[in-house]
Amino acid sequence: MTDHEEPARADAARLNKRNVRGSTLLLVGRIVSLFFTTLTQIVIVRALSKTDYGVFAYAFTLTAAGRIVLSLGQGRLLSRFMAKYEEEKDYARMFGAILMAVGAIVVTATVLLGAMAAGAAPLIGGSFDNPSMTGVLLVLMFLAPLNALDQVFISIFAVFSKPTAIFFRKYLLTPALQLGVVLFIAYTDGTVRALAVGYVLTSALGITVYFWLFVRVMHDRGITFRPGKDRIIYPFREVFSFSVPTLTTELVYLVTNTGSVIILGHFHGAKALANFRAVLPAARLNQLVYQTFVTMFLPMTTRLHTRGDHDGVRETYWHSSHFLAVSTFPVMVMTTVFARDTTVTLFGHRYANASLVLVALSFGYYVSIALGFNTYVLQVYGKLKFLVYSNLGVCAASLALAFALSPRYGAAGAAVANGAVMAAQNIVNQIALVRVLGWGPDPMRWVRPYLVVGAGFLLLVAVRLAFHPGFIAAVLVSAVVSLGVLRLTRHALGLFAMFPELRRIKPLHLVLA
Repeated sequence: MTDHEEPARADAARLNKRNVRGSTLLLVGRIVSLFFTTLTQIVIVRALSKTDYGVFAYAFTLTAAGRIVLSLGQGRLLSRFMAKYEEEKDYARMFGAILMAVGAIVVTATVLLGAMAAGAAPLIGGSFDNPSMTGVLLVLMFLAPLNALDQVFISIFAVFSKPTAIFFRKYLLTPALQLGVVLFIAYTDGTVRALAVGYVLTSALGITVYFWLFVRVMHDRGITFRPGKDRIIYPFREVFSFSVPTLTTELVYLVTNTGSVIILGHFHGAKALANFRAVLPAARLNQLVYQTFVTMFLPMTTRLHTRGDHDGVRETYWHSSHFLAVSTFPVMVMTTVFARDTTVTLFGHRYANASLVLVALSFGYYVSIALGFNTYVLQVYGKLKFLVYSNLGVCAASLALAFALSPRYGAAGAAVANGAVMAAQNIVNQIALVRVLGWGPDPMRWVRPYLVVGAGFLLLVAVRLAFHPGFIAAVLVSAVVSLGVLRLTRHALGLFAMFPELRRIKPLHLVLA
């Protein structure tokens, strides 16, 4: 190792340590939010009839699609430009970027809500045998602009606010309020339309709190804006030059999630939608660590790339990937190997046949997270054209599979289409990433943790086939095997280097030392 490489590697290790520790702190907040959202989902599924829940799930899915369309991809990009302009004290462009994001939402929301009121909602609702469909859809569509604004404020507070403020608003207030609404509806035997109204009011209250916090943060930082007096510069070219890859990524989400739901609803109606949507949050638990770690991974990778530390990028990428694969392993096995026990325990015997849906979705999610942040590294290295073509190809494949499988196999067919496409896309992206980063001098160093994970998975499959354990027994045996996987991958994860505090916990020290 040269004199130049040694400090560069030490700097990369320091950044990687900061990334893992900071992301773990964010994970705590996400777990708190997850507790509320999972409990909310369980109460909704049990409180509503299967037909009413299918109606709510269908309308809620369209609302999520509306949020993506309304923001035009700017919500997620806003924090990048906000940080840049604030650092440069370029407040004219900073406020211009904010107003561009809000303006895009206002204009597109007006068009969308007008179209729904003019006849789109009755047209969609007419395809269901539930008369409340049209009313629920009209109410929930107001969530689309509110959720788009929520994403804008999240981006702003990611740059300006204190972590406690983000934790309170994002991870505590809104999930707790939604749970309160759901419990009230369940206790009073309220209608599905009343539930929709409660969700809209909760979101509106959250936006009000966000605006109040935003004004306080601007005041504390000494940043002022006087409408009509202060100069505003709208950075159209700079912002929209980065929007195309983001928009195609959002298009993938729309097609794989919303498209498959629409196709499934057309051919099989509300009950099939209920089977699909009921287990979807459980499948998405596989993304819990991934979605938290990406917040700090992006700036870290950008800094290493800017410094020309190619080896540092490879090191941190694979270390993050191993951390994601091992930490998500317990969720993956409970939602694949023991999917039926998990489904029945959480949602009741009515949804027992939805366990196949859970298996297919969880498999796709796990493959996509176990391969790490390949998409974001490719973005940092400027492989935007490849990502655009990859995303468009995924959209076409997803629609083709959904049309081929959903009419015949129902919710299970839609889930297989989604899971297969997610896994295939990430494998293709991984091949491209290896061509960019290379394997380095010891390829088996990166592959070995995945072999351990695969062996742990096969062992649990054998236990499932031989003993058919119940839910509690499945949790216990999965925990034991997960600890074994953790021990065998401890050197790759470097947990004591990341968290020296773990040495003080004797049981963990015995497992990881």
